[in-house]
Amino acid sequence: MKIVLPALLAGSLLLPLLSVTLAAEADPCAVITANNADQCLHLNHVQVLGTHNSYKRFPPPALITLLNDFRAGWADDISYQHRPLPEQLELLGIRQFELDVFADADGGLYSQPAGGLLIDDPELAHNRAVMDAPGLKVLHSQDLDYRTTCLTLIACLTEIRDWSAQNPSHLPIMIMLELKDGARQDWGPLTYTTPQIIDADNIFTVDEEIWQVFDRQHVITPDDVRGDYESLNAAVMDRGWPTLAQSRGKVLFALDNTGRHLSDYLSRSAVLSERALFVSAEPGHPASGFLKMNNVIADGEAIRTFASQGYLIRTRSDVPSHEARTGDTTRRDLALASGAQYISTDYAEPSPLGSDYQVMLPGTEGIARCNPVSAPPGCDSDWLTE
Repeated sequence: MKIVLPALLAGSLLLPLLSVTLAAEADPCAVITANNADQCLHLNHVQVLGTHNSYKRFPPPALITLLNDFRAGWADDISYQHRPLPEQLELLGIRQFELDVFADADGGLYSQPAGGLLIDDPELAHNRAVMDAPGLKVLHSQDLDYRTTCLTLIACLTEIRDWSAQNPSHLPIMIMLELKDGARQDWGPLTYTTPQIIDADNIFTVDEEIWQVFDRQHVITPDDVRGDYESLNAAVMDRGWPTLAQSRGKVLFALDNTGRHLSDYLSRSAVLSERALFVSAEPGHPASGFLKMNNVIADGEAIRTFASQGYLIRTRSDVPSHEARTGDTTRRDLALASGAQYISTDYAEPSPLGSDYQVMLPGTEGIARCNPVSAPPGCDSDWLTE
């Protein structure tokens, strides 16, 4: 029996299909597919894993013993390490790094760390030539936690650049730089080096060293995102971040510091004109587009709100060694659900500190997933391949 639909009913059934077709013709990203994902998904639509103190190695065992003998548990929160940066990129799928940077304009300021001298660490002699040369150094804490997989900012960035050049289709890599110049009070067996102050006179050395390593077209800068808008914030809120197609094979940099270092970095341009680094300025500030919001337990709802508005956000899934020793997943689960694009951990691999604590992206075996807050409907993590 042939069923004939009334003309009015048939037309009503066709209207949704017609609407979808017209919408797709008007907006090629109205429906996200595997074929258009790279052109329609933007940098802020994905979520990736990062590492905290990405360069860090275990302190020498003899130094750990010495510290803990002086005060029980002194070394607990520095007893972790990471693989070399290229291994994190290749084997663990890490796409966000954090590097701690100390100024050393004349060289040699950090070549003889007090902790290393106390235990006669043989690495000091091996590293002496590099550490005696002028330039920005990478380490966690002067005299105490000084072992690193790459000793200088230029060395660390060169490792990332070389891996990136060999893998030109990779998703963009965020590199956060924390500028350190805080003095430490002498305590126990250690006499601490007084760091060189980083201020408006020398803070742009960071940009200079970045451009010694990277070509301009290899880096997404604030100028690229701002374009012809009057401020970076206006561009991010209106046009948004570059697409994945525009971002693949590139890196972007962000200043971890707030306070006076942020003010000093903005001293030449409130909108980051001709600067290499994005900054964590307050939402709505002319230079604001990236936010460092490490405390997801306190700020989870705020992170979700800012992610939905278009900001790039970094948060942490674990702090010192609490989660690694207890297996507590509260912070991790909140971080993954928050909408932050960069989930920073010290445990992309299972913790060796008494638990199986580990951070992995849920719902995918890839290096990225669709952001649970900011990704458009229809996004499929299987499309986020390299």
